[in-house]
Amino acid sequence: MRQYQQSLLGQQEAFLPLPVPQNHEMVILSKALDWDLGQAIAEANRAEKVVSARGQQPHYRALNGAVVVRALKGCDYRTAEDLIRNYGPARYLCDLHNSEWTPDHNTIWDYEQMLGEGGIREWVDHVLQSAQAQGFANPRGLCSDTTAQEGNIPYPNEVGHMNSFMKSIRDNLSTLLKNSKGFGKIIAGRMKGAIGKAAKKVREHRLFAKTKEAKDKINRELSKLTKDVLGDLGKLLEGIDVKKNQVRGQGKRALNNLAENYQNMYQMIPQIDYWIQFGKVAKGKIISLFNTTLRAIERGKAGKKTEFGLKWGINQIRGGYVSLFMNPDMMACDATYAVLGVKEHIRIFGVPPRDFGFDRAAWSAEHKKQIRDLGVKNLGIAPKGQAQWEVGPRVKDRMTRERSQVEGKIGTMKRQGLNKPDAKTNFGMRQSAQRAALSFNLRRFAKDLAMNAMAAAAQSA
Repeated sequence: MRQYQQSLLGQQEAFLPLPVPQNHEMVILSKALDWDLGQAIAEANRAEKVVSARGQQPHYRALNGAVVVRALKGCDYRTAEDLIRNYGPARYLCDLHNSEWTPDHNTIWDYEQMLGEGGIREWVDHVLQSAQAQGFANPRGLCSDTTAQEGNIPYPNEVGHMNSFMKSIRDNLSTLLKNSKGFGKIIAGRMKGAIGKAAKKVREHRLFAKTKEAKDKINRELSKLTKDVLGDLGKLLEGIDVKKNQVRGQGKRALNNLAENYQNMYQMIPQIDYWIQFGKVAKGKIISLFNTTLRAIERGKAGKKTEFGLKWGINQIRGGYVSLFMNPDMMACDATYAVLGVKEHIRIFGVPPRDFGFDRAAWSAEHKKQIRDLGVKNLGIAPKGQAQWEVGPRVKDRMTRERSQVEGKIGTMKRQGLNKPDAKTNFGMRQSAQRAALSFNLRRFAKDLAMNAMAAAAQSA
């Protein structure tokens, strides 16, 4: 009997038609979002970038749905492909429930690369404006704060920087020599010898150097070896003529990596020497060989005084929605972020907030004047010292209550991909941050729409 059942099971059709629940958040969002606007965003970003014209025209509706699926689930590209192919609500969101086609992970990746950080931010703006139109987000109230997006990098010490540089040069140099016509053999051999010596010094520093004097001596020797390799690498790069097709295949990528490593370490080596000589970190220190935009951000928290990554400003709109913005100068004071937060709010909603809250870091006469000049009437900024609040008790209590909710929203977004994303580049990290904001707002918007529908159904009953 069991063998008979197993044989029938093998002959059954693998397709199981299941109804899609209409109260699922993906189904709700598929009806609430403006997909024509999403196509306009895609076409505008496509026109700005050099995109291959081969193949069919992009399936904008399905790919915009894929962006929303990735934001909601916080998944990688392959998982997003699997969800869209086999998960009913995700397929419905992408408007593919009557189709057999599914975008693969490469297509989704290409599309998000085309959108970039700006395209994801435009989606965030659309969700915020839609929430305002539905009455869920109230632009009259705004609270701002700052947070750090930590990069997925090792602890940035000087020995680690030099060791990473040597390892990267060793691996890329080996690939370059395998895919070239044999130039620079003498220089390459000299570089490999110095890299081998550096590896021994790193091991000695980590395992056997117990005193400060011993560590400082090894640091100086490592710095000298790094400068020698850096000089030889510069000569090697100068001797390569790309137009003569001396490099082929994977060697071209290795050559680009070597050039990038050379430029980054050229900036970092004076900072490393400054630390070796004075025992202090240089101002504006580069903390990653592979992403020079990351910085050490002093947070002043008891558990973690310094975070390594990008500094973001976060706006919380009354109603529980959020937006992220960045100051080109990440080392700027928090008071500057308070002014930028109001400007970002005006950019999205077209009007300044009536009430604005920030912590005491923004208590600056100059910056408070700038905020008032932007149209803010009630400044609920926590005062410093013995100063008094500039708003009445009722507004103070409301802004304090709203301001206390910002930290919780930051923590939620950090769990949704804001903190230590898989992306290593500056482009990828910034895009991951905006995707985390999009995820938070989409979930909030779907929840508000569902509750609104339930309330309407209860009234009609």
